[in-house]
Amino acid sequence: MKHHSMKKQLTFIIIAALAMCGTSCKKIVSTFYKGDDFTLAKMTMTIPAIPLADSTKEFEAGSFTTYFNVDSTIRSHTGGVFGIGAVEYIKVDRVVVSIRNADATNNLSAIKSFRLTISSDSKSAPVNMLNIDIPANAGSSYTEETDGPNIVDYMHGSSFNNAAYGTVRRTTTKSLTLDMVITLKAR
Repeated sequence: MKHHSMKKQLTFIIIAALAMCGTSCKKIVSTFYKGDDFTLAKMTMTIPAIPLADSTKEFEAGSFTTYFNVDSTIRSHTGGVFGIGAVEYIKVDRVVVSIRNADATNNLSAIKSFRLTISSDSKSAPVNMLNIDIPANAGSSYTEETDGPNIVDYMHGSSFNNAAYGTVRRTTTKSLTLDMVITLKAR
């Protein structure tokens, strides 16, 4: 008789769990998966000398493709329990921009704004994943904490296309080597 009662309780628990998952699976997942930060590989681009300072005109700083399997990364951080399908959002959390060959007149302060678009093999229409204004007193490095748009739909793939754009504040006399490190927050 005890065995029959225990079996009934277990059946009730399983049915209740399945019913809850049907209506609020994301809430259950968020209880167990608190999210992760992912720092992407450093991106490097060369910005040619800027001969004209027209802050109304945007220039393309470069484009590049990166390969990163977000699903595998999430699975490795959750013991294989959750993948990209369990993620509610992925946003740019932090960006660090630096100029390797900066000097007193050729540095980040020459760049007024900077934006980075993303498209991927899972979603081809590009969207701005970050858009920052660089302070006029920036030197060789600038860090910004940001709350960018949700790009989770782009992260279902493994091939990511980025294009970088900027506007200038003043001219430079040499090309600048720009490094960018982006940290993504997933939840």
